[in-house]
Amino acid sequence: MTKQKSVTLGLITFVVTLIITVGLAGLYINRTSSSRKERASFIADSIGNRIEAEIDNREYIARVFEIQLKSDKGQLSQDSFYDISDALFNDYLDVIDISLAPGGVVEYIYPATSSLHRGTNFFEDERYGIYADYSKMSKVSVIISPATLNDDTKGIIVTKPIYLDDDSFWGFATITVDETAFMTDASVFRLADEGYEYELIGNNVISGENRVIVTDSEKEIPNPVQAMISTVGGGYWTLYIAPVKRWIRWPEVLSAFAIALVISALAALFMYAYMNMQANAKELEVLSYRDALTNLYNPRSYHEHMDELSKKKLPYGIIYMDLNDFKMVNDTYGHDTGDALLNIVAKRLQNSIREKDRAFRIGGDEFVVVIHGTHDKKFYESVISRMRQNVARDVVVGEITLKVSISAGFARCPEDGTKLEDVIKIADDAMYYNKRLLKARRAQENGEGQVSSRDIR
Repeated sequence: MTKQKSVTLGLITFVVTLIITVGLAGLYINRTSSSRKERASFIADSIGNRIEAEIDNREYIARVFEIQLKSDKGQLSQDSFYDISDALFNDYLDVIDISLAPGGVVEYIYPATSSLHRGTNFFEDERYGIYADYSKMSKVSVIISPATLNDDTKGIIVTKPIYLDDDSFWGFATITVDETAFMTDASVFRLADEGYEYELIGNNVISGENRVIVTDSEKEIPNPVQAMISTVGGGYWTLYIAPVKRWIRWPEVLSAFAIALVISALAALFMYAYMNMQANAKELEVLSYRDALTNLYNPRSYHEHMDELSKKKLPYGIIYMDLNDFKMVNDTYGHDTGDALLNIVAKRLQNSIREKDRAFRIGGDEFVVVIHGTHDKKFYESVISRMRQNVARDVVVGEITLKVSISAGFARCPEDGTKLEDVIKIADDAMYYNKRLLKARRAQENGEGQVSSRDIR
């Protein structure tokens, strides 16, 4: 029963601990994922801010020309254009073309060797016409990306409408940059080095269409974080990033739950061992108060119990008894037979008393019964009579049939004495008095004062 209880508590401990540790593992996984997403969001926002700054810097080139044209009332010589362009061109290595288009037709080009927009009428060009119309009408800059350039490379085109102080439309300033160089300068490609896959999506403010500007993933990025990027003219881009190895890796999940399982198993084993240890300790404690042969309470238990009754000043009575002629049984049939006899007698004594009373073996063939509560002499006489009757039944040990009897005496507290030693002495004296009477009666019955070994009473 004790082992079953230990196993049951061990299983309960395992289940409870597993629930707790799995919950903690789930929290750890969730917190780890959240922490990685927070870091990724910070990186995405940082790169998004960098892209915004880089776009603003490229539009700044167009604003320089707007300021110059307003200052010169719409007049700009080719030399002035080249001087300004040369200074700005060297500051931005990704810029591959600077064009001015008075009335929408490109007349100023830097570098002079560039043929990207030479002679282009933005209003009539099938690629740029819709952007030119929108930019002129709304008076805001537009960004075209991705734009396929003449050599089939990818570029980003920023076009700014220029209005003079009298609010008359002068034309466009167009800045074209190499997309790869721009993204490198904005640290977009560094995302791959840090273990992220990414996708930059541009929103067309005119059509509302979303287009992929740059990506390193051939399929949709699962569960990404994103950063919104304001471009020009109310447009925006969105940067999506996620770890290539995902926010939580399967080995991490398996490790977390494996640790939870191990902790639960260890907790269950600990509980099982602890309960067994407690049970063994309790069993040893019980055994330390029990007689090894008869399983009645032993002398240690007897003395502690009597001390407790005395300290609490509770009423009680004790019956002292021993077996008559027990030594003859040991001498005649051996100690094994004597031990078997004691064991049987102990059971019969235990069955002769109430559950709340206690039977003790205090040594050899000596027994004590402690009666709790206040009772008259007739009660004790009836208890002793019942014990004698139960004990007097034949005892069969192997092929030997024994007849046995007891001598007993009792005393009560506080009726016969208030001190424990006085009560014990009175009960002990009464027992030996009855034993002497029994011997005298037997001697008289035998005529020669001898006791028959065949009839132990």
